[in-house]
Amino acid sequence: MTQDICPAFLQESPLKLLFLGGKGGVGKSTCAAATALRLAHAQPQHHFLLVSTDPAHSLWHILSNLTLPSNLEVRELNAAVSLSEFKSKNDVYLKEIANRGTFLDQEDVQGLMDVALPGMDELTAYLEISEWIQQDKYYRIIIDTAPTGHTLRLLEMPELIKRWLIALDSLLAKHRYLRKRFSGDGRLDHLDHFLLDLNHSLNAMHSMMTDKQRCGFVLVMLAETMSVEESVDFASALHKKHVALLAVVINQLLPENHCPTCRAERNRQGKAINNILARLPDTVFWTLPLLPIEPRGKEISSLWTQVCFLDNNTQLHIAGDYQLPLQVENPIPLPASTAQLLIFAGKGGVGKTTLACATALRLHQQHPKLRILLFSTDPAHSLSDCLKIKVERQPTLVLATIDAQEINAEADFEKVRRDYRAELESFLEDALPHFDITFDREVMEHLLDLAPPGLDEIMALTTIMEHFEQHRYDLIIVDAAPIGHLVRLLELPELIRDWLKLFFSLLLKYRKVMRLPHLSKELVQLSRELKSLRLLLRNANQTELYAVTIPTHLAVEKTYEMTYALQQLGMTTTALFINQITPQSDCPLCEAISSREAIVLEKALAILPSHQQARIFRQTEPTGLTELSALGSAIFS
Repeated sequence: MTQDICPAFLQESPLKLLFLGGKGGVGKSTCAAATALRLAHAQPQHHFLLVSTDPAHSLWHILSNLTLPSNLEVRELNAAVSLSEFKSKNDVYLKEIANRGTFLDQEDVQGLMDVALPGMDELTAYLEISEWIQQDKYYRIIIDTAPTGHTLRLLEMPELIKRWLIALDSLLAKHRYLRKRFSGDGRLDHLDHFLLDLNHSLNAMHSMMTDKQRCGFVLVMLAETMSVEESVDFASALHKKHVALLAVVINQLLPENHCPTCRAERNRQGKAINNILARLPDTVFWTLPLLPIEPRGKEISSLWTQVCFLDNNTQLHIAGDYQLPLQVENPIPLPASTAQLLIFAGKGGVGKTTLACATALRLHQQHPKLRILLFSTDPAHSLSDCLKIKVERQPTLVLATIDAQEINAEADFEKVRRDYRAELESFLEDALPHFDITFDREVMEHLLDLAPPGLDEIMALTTIMEHFEQHRYDLIIVDAAPIGHLVRLLELPELIRDWLKLFFSLLLKYRKVMRLPHLSKELVQLSRELKSLRLLLRNANQTELYAVTIPTHLAVEKTYEMTYALQQLGMTTTALFINQITPQSDCPLCEAISSREAIVLEKALAILPSHQQARIFRQTEPTGLTELSALGSAIFS
């Protein structure tokens, strides 16, 4: 490793869009903030924008007590505000489009547009970034992204928006045809231009994203098994989307010394690094050290002075097989016997998947006849990597009475679309004589494309209720998506409920035009499962929520915000797991980190006093059934 070169993404270049992405909890926000500060200080003649697309924002926490340079702006995107502004700006156009030449009346159009506009965080972020690019106000935009799974959805935005625009254009097609047929007017009107402008923005953004000179990703990761697996998948997805991977930054690398803790961690990191070097051979790698002081405020400015280049043609030396002992303080009681649903929630990268798996194995040990399902709602699934078992979209056998399942929300909803179109096609073969099959068919075909974003995730989540209704499992343990997206997902049922009510009213009102019994039955089932799920989530006897965090100021603050937000949704937190605590040592680095963490642990007790708090110390990375079983036995009393 050498320190005599500077990463290209920190230098002047044609680069306009710089994304920093990766698994949750790897330091994306810290690296993004440090990058923006470095660029702004080094290039005062240029203007820069630092923006967060993560619903659980961290930038202002990291930049607290820091005076920003005048050529740097910082924004944390608020999806609700962005959607409100989009509606305010375009509502008249959208409703006029929907009102032209369809079999829907004005009241139906009003309802459809109120509940079916794009509303997901990734979509509003995509549209705002596109607008900033067209304004050309900033020399470079640095984007602190959401954790991997939802950043990958950001890359899917061109397809989603294109589908949405086609649906809107189909609503205009009939009016456009009649105007030309009977008045000879083939000119484009204000609504045509509105859609063309949106399409132009989409194409311009897509062109930017795939321009390897002007746009690229820096992938931030930790030298850990699950971070490696997720990073390799992320790099593959970027390649498929023709988006440049500029570099990989391996964060929090420990030094080589004689401290048992550092040595064991360094060896574990070395194995992970050698793994990713072999699997991404044509990639530029950099490393950043684990710092004794949590990088916030002034410490951020100097972060990149410690970066080292890592030659990917070398292999790190592994000195022996050092193991850290399993150490847990204040283990908590096992979940109540009445519990049907356990949810492990927290910031990305804190160990939710590991603790969910360990809990399943501990409960299996205690109650060998209990039928348990491990269920992942995180788009970037980790159950397979953690269990060392290939987990499928359908329940996969782990042990005699334990299954695991990693849902694919997008693929499941695409099947609903296909089934809908097939049923529609079958009905239209026998369409009524007064039905204008040329244009109204196209409108109907795209009706599901105007469903609220997030419907796919909710439909996948209601799989839980389907399992319970079929009496397949006694207990389901949920490995939840990171904080921001978990809260958003649990807020979505209200929006989805409103959309379902509207869709049912349309099916009833136009039952002579749209006889779709299969879709109606499926949506009735979804509505019933949605209602049951909402009741289950609010039932403290049947649902237990375990918050997972690590001993950093940022993680504890985010955990407090999460528990408060979930409390507003009617959910109470059962207990708190504080993971990855540094054991005391004579090592100066470990001693400094342990002292820093002690302050954070006191803070956790102060702001979350009513929660039982189990403390889990750094250990050899627990993967596979044997190590996870040992962890499960240690964290519960």
